[in-house]
Amino acid sequence: MTNDRFGAREDAEGTRAGIGIMFAVTFTFSVMDALTKMAVQIYPAPQILWIRYMVFAGVTLAHGLRRRGRYLFVSRAIVLQLFRGFLLSGEILIFIVAFRYLPLADIQAIAAAGPLMTTALSVPLLKEQVGIRRWSAIGVGAIGVFIIIRPGFAAFDPMLLLPLFGIALYALYQVLTRKAARYDDASTTVLYTGVTGLVSMSCVGPFFWVTPDWTGLAIMAAIGVLGMTGHGLLIKALSLAPASVLQPLNYLMLPWAVLWGYLFYDDLPDLATIIGAAIVVASGIYTFHRERIVRNGG
Repeated sequence: MTNDRFGAREDAEGTRAGIGIMFAVTFTFSVMDALTKMAVQIYPAPQILWIRYMVFAGVTLAHGLRRRGRYLFVSRAIVLQLFRGFLLSGEILIFIVAFRYLPLADIQAIAAAGPLMTTALSVPLLKEQVGIRRWSAIGVGAIGVFIIIRPGFAAFDPMLLLPLFGIALYALYQVLTRKAARYDDASTTVLYTGVTGLVSMSCVGPFFWVTPDWTGLAIMAAIGVLGMTGHGLLIKALSLAPASVLQPLNYLMLPWAVLWGYLFYDDLPDLATIIGAAIVVASGIYTFHRERIVRNGG
């Protein structure tokens, strides 16, 4: 009984620590997005992403080689790893371009639909079971996205389709990452993510290079460091608390985006965006709730 209580206390403490770290994760990524929006007003998106991948791949390669040596490159799903790496670099590039033209809050409001898309794609690609309640939540979430984008109305901005396409690619990337976990160690997957992105952007970045001043170089380096820090914190949080508990906290990106958008760019979301985002977030939280119930046998 004593051991059971001690284990339960450890689990509870780990969960609380994971939740605390998740707050830091959303803050870190939101600052990275704000700096990216600042940088992309001056520098081309491929250049920003190229520098970001230089930091990402350099750190992951050094860390991975120290831990596993040459075996780090051994993969039982090499084509899958390469494809998901290229997919992620394309998705991030789309979002960087979107940051140039759209308010931070509008982008995050659409990005909130990501978990719903991931759930939908997990059915055909991972053969996961999704019940009628979660399918209903996905449908309601789609309505929220339509309210934000407003296709066919005078307020419709075609640029809003950019983050929608980007988040669809990211949802596919997440599903493929789950699939890769069946074959390879996490460190191998992280390595291929960074190296594949670096290779792809090294083929594109030089054609868009604009020599930065020291301020621009510092901002782009900070974007790379914040990206690495955020991913490291996320991995740590997931090692301490269940994903079903942490995933809804990703929606904290939305209030952070509203704050930075207002402070730095004098942007505030309109009423339709707020209503649509609220519907998407509520649908996503309900989906996570139902997933936890299903996994617990309820």
